[in-house]
Amino acid sequence: MKVMYILIFTMISFQLLAVDKGFTQIQHDPFNKSFDYKKFKTFLDYVWEDEGHHKTDAVVILKDGQLIYEGYDRGYNENKKHMYWSLSKSLTSIIIGAAIKDKILSLDDYAYKYYTSLNRKWAKDIKLRHILNMSSGFDFYEEHPIHDVFSDSVSINYSRYTFFDVAKAVAHLKMKFRPGTQFKYGTHEPILAMGILKRAINDQDKYDNYPWTALFNKLSIKNMTFEQDLSGTFIGGAFAWGTAKDYAKIGQLILNDGLWNGERIISSDYIKFATKDIAPALLREDIKEYTQQRLNIESYGAYFWLNKTLPMNKGKRPYPSAPSDLIQAMGFRGQTMGIIPSENLVIVRLGSDGRVKSKKINRNKMYGLLLKSLKTLKIQEELELKFVGHKKERQESTHKEYINGLKHKSIIDELEKENETIIDHFKKNIMEIFHESINKESVEVI
Repeated sequence: MKVMYILIFTMISFQLLAVDKGFTQIQHDPFNKSFDYKKFKTFLDYVWEDEGHHKTDAVVILKDGQLIYEGYDRGYNENKKHMYWSLSKSLTSIIIGAAIKDKILSLDDYAYKYYTSLNRKWAKDIKLRHILNMSSGFDFYEEHPIHDVFSDSVSINYSRYTFFDVAKAVAHLKMKFRPGTQFKYGTHEPILAMGILKRAINDQDKYDNYPWTALFNKLSIKNMTFEQDLSGTFIGGAFAWGTAKDYAKIGQLILNDGLWNGERIISSDYIKFATKDIAPALLREDIKEYTQQRLNIESYGAYFWLNKTLPMNKGKRPYPSAPSDLIQAMGFRGQTMGIIPSENLVIVRLGSDGRVKSKKINRNKMYGLLLKSLKTLKIQEELELKFVGHKKERQESTHKEYINGLKHKSIIDELEKENETIIDHFKKNIMEIFHESINKESVEVI
């Protein structure tokens, strides 16, 4: 296999670069301080494994507030938007949190104040906190036990009777439980939350811009799309689009306890409510959430998945390879954001996984491999070879990989054996060779 290497000499390090196209991985300078390369490569091998299993489109990792790794495949790059699916729910939670900080809403607001159709038995007791905790009590099947085509998540968004104003349709749903007594995951809840926000603002133009003025602009998120229904309500359950890097900023905001560049975006109380406190309905001994199979072992906050034990799962964490402080946003086809406060770590993985188990990323395995690659920070006094990448033949895609800060003295020795003058040659001609190679391959170096 033909491979072109460029060895770049600097005063503090060597960098080995392979020019490539298509599949792209970038490991940034702080990498060597945080991760063991060999173990991290095992993580990468799993996340980016060959077609036929899960399909990863983008991965971004932040450690200690710094971007240390990003990778893309299947036509995606750092600027191409990806559908977030149910990551949109967690995004909705943060937007609602901003509205609470701005005193537009309160957790104890009654929903019937905004939708009079809820002024009826049981429904009149629904508060915003119930909606955020997925415990309003509506009769709703997100995942129908017979087939997805019968799921209410499909009909509520696409039925000719509901699609014009989806939040209004949700407010007309029948009640099955008293509010706050039963957890029932569903796309309907964040849609209603966004409808309440619209009616609370009571100005369509201000509402249309609110996610940007209250959140996205402050985090320098410039590549976000949030779909609205025909009535102008954001579809808070599934229809946001953006990049992995942009979503990673949401994770960092949570790690920062709602602060960004010194400005309070979300209150500390709301961060705790959304990402640390288990929805009270899940702690009830008489919970009946057995109808939605995978959901009855996972703990939940306010549109965020938690890794805490529940009475029903016999003291076991849903993701045993990750610590109990793991916070997740998760979506259809393997969309994942994992936040691990104890490691000051954020990982965003976007994908196009299939429906069957063998075609899905195993999140527990992914976290386990990533956490095993962490290492204690050490000052390395010797020169390091920063392995920036290698060219790899792949069907319908190629591979540009940057892996900075890796100690590979053996590679230097091997190169010197093959050609004793190679380092001197590149030291003298580095810039000329570097720019020439980039121009030939039409590769943007980041």
